[in-house]
Amino acid sequence: MQLVKRIPQFVILALLVISLAACGTSNKADSNQVSSPAASNKETAAASSRTFKHVLGEMTLDKKPTRVFAPYAEDALLVLGMKPVLKWSLGDYVQEYLEPDLKEVKAIDYTGGPSVEAILASAPDLIFLESPEMASNGNYEKYSRIAPTYVMQDSEVDWQAKLRILGDLLDRKNEADKAIASYNSSAQTAKSKLTKMGGKTVAVVRVKPKDFMLMDGVHYSGKTLFNDLGLMPHAMVKSLGQESFASISLEKLPELDADYIFYMIQGAASEGKAKELFDSHFWKNLPAVKSGHAYLVDNSYWLAEGFKANTKQIEDIVKLIGDK
Repeated sequence: MQLVKRIPQFVILALLVISLAACGTSNKADSNQVSSPAASNKETAAASSRTFKHVLGEMTLDKKPTRVFAPYAEDALLVLGMKPVLKWSLGDYVQEYLEPDLKEVKAIDYTGGPSVEAILASAPDLIFLESPEMASNGNYEKYSRIAPTYVMQDSEVDWQAKLRILGDLLDRKNEADKAIASYNSSAQTAKSKLTKMGGKTVAVVRVKPKDFMLMDGVHYSGKTLFNDLGLMPHAMVKSLGQESFASISLEKLPELDADYIFYMIQGAASEGKAKELFDSHFWKNLPAVKSGHAYLVDNSYWLAEGFKANTKQIEDIVKLIGDK
């Protein structure tokens, strides 16, 4: 009969301690390899956050924006494939040329200043302001408490820069670049259809409820006409410089002897003033009017700037004064 030797207790205890120590080391190694969900989320957010400098400071986006409030920059948003949470309006006046895409979007009235409560209720995750004026009177501080807020210097002078900035903010730079390239190509094609305009002068007149305005050559349709299409501004237009418009009296109107005039009537409230202008002998005796070269255009996009607005302006210009 084979005898089984008894193992001393101290040997058993020693083996047990070694075994437990080995397990502890293994668990510690595993804990170093697997991070907690909270820590992982923080690291991901930090890696994806982006900081942008603007004219009033800087702002940080922790995620890709999906709900944007960008008053009077809706043209750019639509080009980038996004609808705003609210659309700009002035009383009942909205940007009619964008209404096919924005009809269902709630308007925010800028008469007397926009409602901060309405902006807050729309829950934007990005606010884009196209000029420091929109951020004045403490608005920048109020908006910044609602969502990250970016303020541009002056988008009216350079809508393409605005589109690129928004494309960067929304992580849609390719869409912005493609739209700009398409527009520049269209402008070059349009120029080739305006060869008869060599040496001819052009002006834009805006009829408002209480006065007549001569538009400058830098903002809105002025830039399209005189920069993008290379047409020649009338001397009175040149004298405006960087001013966006200037009042012009009926008595001074005869000095506007441009070869071509585009004119717009700003809403139903301006109809009375328009009748006063068109019935006057000052208007009737202008060279452009007498030769049939005065054209009514749509103020909703001739008083706007952006890919969609400028494209429509070019289409009007080619249709009205292009080579036949």
